[in-house]
Amino acid sequence: MIYILTPEEMALADKCTIERIGIPSLVLMENAAKAVADFVLSLKPQSVLAVVSTGNNGADALACLRWLAQRSVKCDFVVAKSSRTTEEFMVQQSILENLNIKALDGFPKEKYDVIIDGLFGTGFRPPLKEEFVPYIDFINSSSSTVVSVDIPSGIPSDKFVKANYTITFAYPKTYHLLYPYSKYAGDIYVKDISIPDVCVPNISRVLLSIKDIKSLLPKRELDTNKGNEGKVLLIGGNGPYIGAVSMSAKAATMAGAGLVYVGIPKEHMTSVSNYLIEQIKIPLPSKDYYIESIEDIDIGQFDTIAVGMGFGIYEKGFKILKYILDHFNKHVLLDADALNIISKYKALELLKNENIVITPHIGEFSRLSGIVKEDIIRNQIDLSYEFHKQYGCSLVLKGAITTIATENKVYVSARGTPAMAKGGTGDVLSGILSAFLSKMSLPKALKLGVFLHGVAGEITANKSHVEAFSTIDMIANIKEAFKYIEKAKDSEVSSRLHIESM
Repeated sequence: MIYILTPEEMALADKCTIERIGIPSLVLMENAAKAVADFVLSLKPQSVLAVVSTGNNGADALACLRWLAQRSVKCDFVVAKSSRTTEEFMVQQSILENLNIKALDGFPKEKYDVIIDGLFGTGFRPPLKEEFVPYIDFINSSSSTVVSVDIPSGIPSDKFVKANYTITFAYPKTYHLLYPYSKYAGDIYVKDISIPDVCVPNISRVLLSIKDIKSLLPKRELDTNKGNEGKVLLIGGNGPYIGAVSMSAKAATMAGAGLVYVGIPKEHMTSVSNYLIEQIKIPLPSKDYYIESIEDIDIGQFDTIAVGMGFGIYEKGFKILKYILDHFNKHVLLDADALNIISKYKALELLKNENIVITPHIGEFSRLSGIVKEDIIRNQIDLSYEFHKQYGCSLVLKGAITTIATENKVYVSARGTPAMAKGGTGDVLSGILSAFLSKMSLPKALKLGVFLHGVAGEITANKSHVEAFSTIDMIANIKEAFKYIEKAKDSEVSSRLHIESM
């Protein structure tokens, strides 16, 4: 598994490796420096400038210069004086001076092909001291390719380096995945520097890769039938929102559900008859296009029920929701307005059920939790985990990344594209998840469904254009996403995040 660590946890892993395992700090530093140097060499630079402070992050950058100089790359460095200078930094600077590579006096006027950002690592804590601002401004104003060591310097303060590439070590850190920080890291490469998994202090955060997902793909027996492949009921489409539940239904069918039933207001039956051909439509008692009751349905016949897609927020909707939760003891997925209803009626106690999956976006989760959106985005991984621990339900929190909090872990999918910021993509996810929930364990269904959904979005955007993205096309491309996952390399995580060792 690919564990995700906080900066504090990474420091503990370093300490364990040095003190318990017995690998000296300078050996780890040499491994890190060689990893950065190999990457920089792949850019084929003629000249490299390192901008460093006097901690171990700067020491990594200086050690990297030694490797580059041995490959005939012109190397210089600029030192931002810090109140603390580590022993490792002094060792690396002394080695460079012995090789006649000395610190420049001030910022150079010449252009370098690559600037290595070695000011601060993940141990940096805001606020950023004023004396470091000119160094960050110098890096950001250059036209050089910027390679940050460990993390763009200054994150998570308001002033930070904007990198083209970030080379980090052993494990991805939370800041590499959380927004808005991640988008300033460029492409991220996680390099193995010989820190063993036994030194990982927290295994509750896991980054999903193709390797994790391939084994989850369902395999049909030769003698299976539609009844064995999952029976799903989707309820929604109130008022003008019939499209939402219709897209969920299409997606559930495409994701492999054996039978997909759609409970909709009776007034909508004619309008969807030519669109939902493969699905079984259930006209529900309704008034003015809003469902009033579902008690005429034998809900026990279904393997999974999903509710909320185009549902609306109204009192009878709350009663319908409560009826389902009181009378159905299999997997229930609550999306969109089902969650807004729970927020409005302050009914979070209803979520204390391990069979429930909720799939909010950031705004819906803000209404549920009372946490402001900006704080959720900046701490999405751990807040997802805390909510799951508090209420017991599984949480799929949709954003620039998607977090899946279930079975006392939080899984992170970095798949997807900004093109998916369009109406209907969440409804497609609800349909996919419902299909998988109807025929596999809850944790497996969520991991597979979220990852597949992101891949389908990427395929759709690649086939068209980020602005011309069509949710209907995305549903059709679910089949392409299955094929992609089957054939992709096990080590693949996402287009921007690359893991050297699994």
